[in-house]
Amino acid sequence: MSKQIVNEDQFLEACNQELRNHPDYEEGMEIIGVPQDASGSDLSGYTWKGPDSMPGIVSSVVNKVKEQYELRVTQR
Repeated sequence: MSKQIVNEDQFLEACNQELRNHPDYEEGMEIIGVPQDASGSDLSGYTWKGPDSMPGIVSSVVNKVKEQYELRVTQR
């Protein structure tokens, strides 16, 4: 089965939706693009806002999203 192709902004949106569905989600957790307030081809990666315990949750969420979607990087 082929994966749905998404751009950078759609990928982050899907990650945050999956994060909100995670059993360890706490209010205020968010996966954000780097640099902050960038979008599309201006993004160089992602990080998170929330407690220090988030790296494992973020990794789990991103891996799940990667199973469902193919990230197609926008040309600069």
